[in-house]
Amino acid sequence: MAGLPFMMESLRRHGGFGRVGRQTAVIRKEGRPMRRSLVLLVILGLALSACQSVRWPWQKQTVPPPDLSDLEDEDLPEPPPPVEGALRVSSQQRFTDIPLPVGAREDPRTYVFQSASLRVGRLVYTMRASMADLANFFMSECPAADWELKTFVQADGAELTFMKGGEVLLVRIREVGVTRSCEFEIHITPEPSP
Repeated sequence: MAGLPFMMESLRRHGGFGRVGRQTAVIRKEGRPMRRSLVLLVILGLALSACQSVRWPWQKQTVPPPDLSDLEDEDLPEPPPPVEGALRVSSQQRFTDIPLPVGAREDPRTYVFQSASLRVGRLVYTMRASMADLANFFMSECPAADWELKTFVQADGAELTFMKGGEVLLVRIREVGVTRSCEFEIHITPEPSP
């Protein structure tokens, strides 16, 4: 018991039990901003991912391409007439008979093989245009280059299949990000043998 007065004096001199309690409280309070920051970061991430599917007032409202899922091959619509302000054909194209819109930027994932009797490739492009504008562009410009529209599928994106002279041209369009950009892939392959 002789050490008890010494311990009491030491506790009184160094702030006693209260000091330990205050340090513990400070440590606990320091953990709260970290937890709060983490919660705010998660909420911000969820909000941004939800914004990708929202059409904002400053974005150009476009009409989606027609739904052709229940049409037969002979019932496919005629290509739409050119519209004022529609996408134009670029003069810089990888292949002369595959139209590209002005402003399309080639992606490094593009690959092409061409010989005297064979063309195979995957051309990947991005550009600021709506999915509907790009689908309408290919529906009007590919038939002008003698490609025959065989199928059109619209789901998460748009997929158009054209055929000409033993070759298949597959165009896949999808929206990317919140910047009203689209990515489109053009696949050219030989027509499969029956």
